[in-house]
Amino acid sequence: MICLYGADQINTILHEIITSDANINHVILADKTGLTLAYSSRFAFDEFETEALGAIASAVYLASEQQGTNVGLAELDIIISEFSDGLILVASCGSTVLCLITDTGVALGMVRRTMKIAAEKIRNILDVEAKPVTTPEAQPVVTPQPVVAEEKKVQDEFISDLELALRELEQF
Repeated sequence: MICLYGADQINTILHEIITSDANINHVILADKTGLTLAYSSRFAFDEFETEALGAIASAVYLASEQQGTNVGLAELDIIISEFSDGLILVASCGSTVLCLITDTGVALGMVRRTMKIAAEKIRNILDVEAKPVTTPEAQPVVTPQPVVAEEKKVQDEFISDLELALRELEQF
């Protein structure tokens, strides 16, 4: 879940992406389980469609990542799916994926660069949020053993010695 501070930053990043090129129509941020976390769109976009696109983008990214791992390729950078009317690009942002849906006239090189920069910014925001808040480690409270305990031990030994001495006297 994105905290309020992180959500504002991420929404700003998504807005920067969508305004960077007039041919970018939709930007979706989804976690790797497929849950859509945030999105920005130039057009009215059905929320159900947005959720579905986020889930599909996440699944396709994970499948491609596994495929690359199976054949020994390095880390997956960006998936680019070319269609006759546009592109779908998906990039990893750590525990999330960033998905862009574009028209055909998009400047692919610039969009890839924009995606890489944005993905790194998002990853940094989410990494900061994911780190647990550290508190100083509590030191165990050491209570000094009361002198009473030590005195009791001495008394027990004394009584034990006294009883032993009395038994020996009774034998006479």
